[in-house]
Amino acid sequence: SSSPTNERSTLTPPHAKRLPKGREKGEGLHSGVKKTTMSNVTNYKRGKIILFGDSITQQSFSAADGGWGAYIADRYQRRADVLNRGFSGYNTDWFLRYAATAQGNADLFEHDEVKLVTIFFGANDASDSDSNKRQHVPLADYKSNIIK
Repeated sequence: SSSPTNERSTLTPPHAKRLPKGREKGEGLHSGVKKTTMSNVTNYKRGKIILFGDSITQQSFSAADGGWGAYIADRYQRRADVLNRGFSGYNTDWFLRYAATAQGNADLFEHDEVKLVTIFFGANDASDSDSNKRQHVPLADYKSNIIK
């Protein structure tokens, strides 16, 4: 059984071990190389990208359709976790109501290391007020909602 402090738990970049003849360790090109220990690696926190929106965002992870969310997740793999918070059928009023709940607040906003947020709402908000009163949001309300 190996302990966390044995030699295998310390990772050194391959070039750090190759010193030119006549140079002492800690001199010249290699003096600035910092050893990466397992504790440094385990403390690493991956960045987050959060996608907020309606069904267009929700369906953005469809690999079959070449979704833009799947594309972002692919481009940032191992560098950032992409969180899809798309809600099919939602408009900005409904999203804000959900965000105001304890569950919604935790789901949407309690994330460390957020590096990027996208906000794609408007398709449902812009629905016709006569034929779809349930989802329609007046333009002035939409403008106010989007900056909250």
